Amino acid sequence: MVLRSIASRLSLWVLAGAALVLAVAGGLLFYQVSAQILQQSHDEATALASEAGNRIEQRLARVADTTRILAAVIEPRPDDAERMLRQAMAQDGDLSGLAAVFVPTATDALASPFVSRLDDGSLASRDMRRDPRPYWEASWFLAGLSCRQGCWQRHFYSQSRKRELINFSVALASDGRPMGLVNADVTLDWLNSTLQALKKPPGAYAFVLDEGGAYLAHDNPAMVGQRGGPGLLAALAQHDAARVRLAVAQNPKAKGKPVWIYFVPIEGTHWRFGLAVPEEMIYAGVRETFIDGLALGLPALLALAVTILLITRRTLAPLATLTERAEQVARGALTFELPAVGRPDEVGRLTLAFDRMRTELALHLAELTRHAREQQRLASELEIAHQIQTALLPAEHYVDAHCRNFELHALLRPARAVGGDFYSYFMLDEQRFCVMVGDVSDKGIPAALFMARTITLAKALAPRARSPQQLLAALNRELCRNNDSCMFVSVLCGMLDTANGELVMASAGHEPPVLCDALGARLIELETGAALGLHEDASYPPQSSRLQAGQTLLMYTDGITEATDTTLQMYGTERMLACLSQLPSRSAANLADGLLAEVDRFAADAGQADDITVLALSWHHALNEGNLPMLDLTIHASIDHVFDTLERCDASLRANGVAPGLREDIRLVLEELMVNMVHHGRLHDAGDSIDLHMRLTDGLLMIDLDHDGRPFDPLQAPAPTLTGDIADPDEVGGLGIHLIRAMAGELSYSHDEQGNHLQLRFLHPARTESRHDAQPEH
Repeated sequence: MVLRSIASRLSLWVLAGAALVLAVAGGLLFYQVSAQILQQSHDEATALASEAGNRIEQRLARVADTTRILAAVIEPRPDDAERMLRQAMAQDGDLSGLAAVFVPTATDALASPFVSRLDDGSLASRDMRRDPRPYWEASWFLAGLSCRQGCWQRHFYSQSRKRELINFSVALASDGRPMGLVNADVTLDWLNSTLQALKKPPGAYAFVLDEGGAYLAHDNPAMVGQRGGPGLLAALAQHDAARVRLAVAQNPKAKGKPVWIYFVPIEGTHWRFGLAVPEEMIYAGVRETFIDGLALGLPALLALAVTILLITRRTLAPLATLTERAEQVARGALTFELPAVGRPDEVGRLTLAFDRMRTELALHLAELTRHAREQQRLASELEIAHQIQTALLPAEHYVDAHCRNFELHALLRPARAVGGDFYSYFMLDEQRFCVMVGDVSDKGIPAALFMARTITLAKALAPRARSPQQLLAALNRELCRNNDSCMFVSVLCGMLDTANGELVMASAGHEPPVLCDALGARLIELETGAALGLHEDASYPPQSSRLQAGQTLLMYTDGITEATDTTLQMYGTERMLACLSQLPSRSAANLADGLLAEVDRFAADAGQADDITVLALSWHHALNEGNLPMLDLTIHASIDHVFDTLERCDASLRANGVAPGLREDIRLVLEELMVNMVHHGRLHDAGDSIDLHMRLTDGLLMIDLDHDGRPFDPLQAPAPTLTGDIADPDEVGGLGIHLIRAMAGELSYSHDEQGNHLQLRFLHPARTESRHDAQPEH
């Protein structure tokens, strides 16, 4: 039955509390009384054991004294030994046998008499020299020769007398040399009778142990001759142990229950007397008293509980009305009447407080409803922000459509709904591919907004940048503007030539990338500049390398290396490199997924504290031969070198099957541009150089001219004034640039810290000459 009323529960708790107090007090009392009774039992048992030990010592002492006296009188008169042995046997009934045995010699004819007591009490004697087995070879004789003051030897079973015996030996000497010994045999019957005569407590039993741990005597005859148990022998080995508790008694009559063993050493021997008292017998009286006390206390507790139930029901009756009103509040009804407050006691104050609570609860419910709507709106806005942030990242199909000779796989997992990490990749032109990974300094909504601004600016500025350092510098200048919140972003940017695997990277305070191949994983150390958004004049040194087939470049944010476990230990760079080296596959997807899985396993129970981004780019192979660079030259900026270069360009175009008309247009355009660079862009008298890069792709011939001279944009020259088809002869310049614009399919110019950069594109729809059929022109 469920107790629903406070009065019933209060009565039950009072009853339980009183029972607990009674149990604790009874337990403490039982413990104290038990300790006193146990100590009293220890004292009584120790005294009883001492008394029994004294009795045994006295009887053994009489045997030892008799034997020593006989040795003293027989030593000078060995011929009269048998008569003295008979007299001693007649006077001491504890003796079972006496012997005076001598060391045999060639000339000595002394007898070795042995006097024993028969079962009817008469005495018999024999000469032990005539025994079938020589006594002088027996262990008891050899051991007794060293007992000048007398000693008790090990007990033994006599086959002739059919009983357990012990002997006391005293050595005889002549001129300081052993001549024999007097040996007294004592049966153990009197020892058992001594144990039986003790006034032991009910259930207790006594025993005597020899030096080897075997029972010489025991109240249970079946135990005589057996060895004591391990616990008993361990206590026996501690010579100062006066008592010990055994969890299981060895005596079968004790039914395997705990017993207390009280030891007393028997002086003059290596024996110990033991008294075993069952533990339950010691505490029997205390248990009976404790049970009687419980039998009297439980009815009293029940009467107390009934009295408290009646009193509390009467006192708490006004609470029933408040309970009904509270149930109405639970159902949503907040308009009702409360009973009038009669007295300003606890019930009265509770009624007034309940009325105030009803009014405030109505206001609070209205406020909670408003907050719930706002939380729902905020969650919806965060979800929309997450979708917008995800939409800023490139889709996988974009890479699949443009990149045939390399593989790219990227992962981004924000620590919150939105984060500050990002990655981006896109084609700059038909051959150059740009890839970026960044980490904004903050988290949450501010970081997400700054991340969106960074990606948007990067995509807008990238087409006009010829190198990663130029893109990062332009992006830094834009992010520094109106950056009142002083936010910044670390960015790692790379531009890949998809034809030959040439990779140029620049870092703005970002983590160094990792290069993975068959030899393992290793960091690519980059000289880095300041993070974007901090200093407008920051520079970002580039570093070039060429990817080989099978190599994978892995870019990441510090969410990987700074992931922590429950002990706040960071994952670190060394674990990352070891993980990447041990992954079986070198593909971009397997490296990125495997690294993220290992980081999740490392920080399994710690949770994600920072945004995590991983981007892996695997280089498979260069493009086919038709897409490889045709010509790469670096020449001195002089007229002679210009015309030599034009001849080499023409030969390369002819060898690649370019039509003669297009070759002539290209030669004219290059001649005009390179001559202008030499004449108008020279920065020093010597040392300026011109780089020419020419490559042929399907349907498009691309030429790059790089000049490290002063800024000079030939495209800024004004168009000439034409009269019909002839230029105005009074205008100087402009006609060559006009021809360049007319002949080139596309022409663009840019300038950075490396110098001037011109890029030309010519349409090449089909080859008119094959490499094999091309003939040299004269």
